[in-house]
Amino acid sequence: MHARSSALLLASLVGLFVGGSAVAAPLATITVEAGQYARTDTPVSVPLASVPQAMAGQALSLQEVRGASRVAVPAQVEQGATPRLHWILSGTLAAGQKRVYELVAGDARVDRQVKAVKGDKTLEISIGDAKVMQYHHAISPAPKGVAKVPDAKLPLYDHSAFIHPLWSPKGNVLTDINPPDHLHHMGIWMPWTHTTYEGKMVDFWNVGDGTGTVRFSKYLSTTSGSVYGGWQSEQDHVALKTSKGEQTILKEVWDVRVYNVGGPQKYWLVDFQSTQRCVAEQPLVQDEYRYGGLGYRATRQWKGPEADYLTSEGKTRKDGHGTRARWCDCYGEIDGQWEGVTFLDNPKNFRFPEPMRLWPEPTNYLFFNFCPSQLGAWEMKPGEDHVFRYRWYVHEGKPDVAEIERIWNDYANPPQVTVEAVRPEQAIVLFDGKDFSQWQPERKGGEIGWKIADGVMQVVPKTGSIMTKRDFSDFILHAEFKTPDMPANVKGQGRGNSGIYIQRRYELQILDSYGLVPKNNDGGSIYTFKAPDTNACKKPGEWQSYDILFRAARWAQKDGQPAKIQNARITVFQNGVLIHDNVEVTRKTGAGQQEGPKPAPILLQEHGNEVSFRNLWIVPLEG
Repeated sequence: MHARSSALLLASLVGLFVGGSAVAAPLATITVEAGQYARTDTPVSVPLASVPQAMAGQALSLQEVRGASRVAVPAQVEQGATPRLHWILSGTLAAGQKRVYELVAGDARVDRQVKAVKGDKTLEISIGDAKVMQYHHAISPAPKGVAKVPDAKLPLYDHSAFIHPLWSPKGNVLTDINPPDHLHHMGIWMPWTHTTYEGKMVDFWNVGDGTGTVRFSKYLSTTSGSVYGGWQSEQDHVALKTSKGEQTILKEVWDVRVYNVGGPQKYWLVDFQSTQRCVAEQPLVQDEYRYGGLGYRATRQWKGPEADYLTSEGKTRKDGHGTRARWCDCYGEIDGQWEGVTFLDNPKNFRFPEPMRLWPEPTNYLFFNFCPSQLGAWEMKPGEDHVFRYRWYVHEGKPDVAEIERIWNDYANPPQVTVEAVRPEQAIVLFDGKDFSQWQPERKGGEIGWKIADGVMQVVPKTGSIMTKRDFSDFILHAEFKTPDMPANVKGQGRGNSGIYIQRRYELQILDSYGLVPKNNDGGSIYTFKAPDTNACKKPGEWQSYDILFRAARWAQKDGQPAKIQNARITVFQNGVLIHDNVEVTRKTGAGQQEGPKPAPILLQEHGNEVSFRNLWIVPLEG
C-alpha cells in the first residue's frame, strides 16, 4: 500500500493532466467488487474512517476511474462520528467484475435531487418532481362515521408516526388510512399488538381498548441529496394504563432513506430501519401472536382478483399466511395497470426469514405484516436495542421474480467495497523503515530488542513489547503487518500472534486466521470482545493492513473522581475491507491496561512469534 501511496503523491507533484485538466491527488482509492451477483443501479456506501479530510468535514468528490480519464459521480457524505460516503453503482456491473473510484477534495457532482421537505403536519419525500411518500408527525384525527366506533372512543384512534400516502412511480396512492374495516390501520406503521407489561396486556396496534398507542416525539435529522433523501424520527410507544399512569415503554428511531434510482424503469427503492429500546423499568414481553411489527395496509383499489401476494417461496394469497419468506410482493391493479410493493427482509433481522401475516380471503383487501411474534414469545429488556431492517421496492407491473431477487441480493449480499487510504501530509510517521525513534520498550529501562532489516521491523521473541513515546487520544492509525508461515502442527493462538493495543487498553488481534470462521480471539478481532464482521485475513507471509479510527472514551468528574460517560468507539478496515463499524467498546480487552481519562501510547505486542511491521503512521484528531 505504501508504494501505491507514493506513486499517487508523486503523480500529484508532477502535475498529472488528463483531458486537458489537472487531476487532484486522490485522498483514497475505492474499489467495488460485484462478487457473484450482477449489480444494476445499486446503492453502496463505505465509512471514511481512514480519511482525515472527511473527519474534518472537508468537501469531497468521487470520481470513477475509466482508463486514463476520471468521471465525476454524484456522491453524498453522511456526517456523524464516522463520516460515510454514499453513491449509486450506476448502470450494470457484471458478476465477478469491479469498478475503481478515487476520492478527491472538492464539491461533489449534483444531479437530480431527492428532497425531504417538512411541513406543518407531514414531511414529504420526492425525487425530482415526483412525490414518493409522506410521513405524519402531526396527529391525524380519526374520522367520524367511517367505522362502528362510538364518538367518545374516537380520540383513541388519533395517530401520528406513520407513512401515508406511499405513491407509485405513476403517481397512484398505494396505501390506505382509517379504512372502515380496521380504523386503526395507518398506511405503513410499526406498533406491537399482543404485549405484556407489569403482567397486563398492552396493545399498541389496535388502540381501541385504550391500553397503548404510538406517538411522534421529534425529528433527529432530515436529509436531501443527489444520492438519497429521508429522515430520522424518534417515536414513543406509550402504555396508557401502567402503575405510573401513562408511560413510554419503547423509544423507537426510524431511519428512512429513499434512493435516487429507477431511471427509465421507474421504480422507488427505500431503506427502512427501526431501532427500538425498552426504556421502562421492566421488560416488555412480546406474546405469541399473528400481528405485530412492520405493517402495510394497501390501497382500497386492491381487492379480490385485482390483487394478490407473491413471496420468495412462491406462496400467494391462498397459502402465504404464517409462512416465512425473504421477501413478499403485494400487488394489484389500478385503472387497468398493475403496480406493487415488495417488502424485503434482512438476514440480520430477528427470526429471519420472518413469518408473515397475509389476509387469505380471496375477496378481501391486501394487508401485509412481517411478524416475528408468530414464532413464539420474546422479551425486549430494558436498555437493549432491537433493530429491524427492511428494503421496499415500489414498482410498475406484476412482480418480476428475477428483478426482485436481484434487488434482494443487493440488499442481503451487497458488493464488497474496499478503501485504500493515502498517507496525508499531516500524518506522524511512526515507522518508515529506518529506526525506532518513535518507540520505546514497554518494560522500563533497556533497549528495544526487535530488529530492523530491509525497511521492516520484526518481533524478536522474549524481548518484550514496544510502545510509542507519545500518548494519543482520538486518531486514525495505519499499520501494515505480516504473520510468519508457521508449521502445520502449530495451532490456534500460536500461529503468528501479536496485537495492536490502542492506548494500551484495547487490543486489535493479529493472528494467522486465513479462511477461518470469524471468532472474537482470531485475526481482526477486538480481542475477546468482538469478532470481525467478516474474515478479511490474507495468507501468512503476505503483507496486510489495518486502518483504525479510534475515538477515546469520554470522562467527567463525579464526586471528585473521574467517571466514564461515553465508551470508546473503534472502526477498522482490514486490507481495505470494513470489519468493525463504529463499535462501542465497553471495557479494556485482553491484557490491556485499565481504562482511564488520560491519553496513552500505542503498543505493539510481542507474543512469541516473529511478526513483522512496516509503514506505520498516525493522524491525531481533535475531540
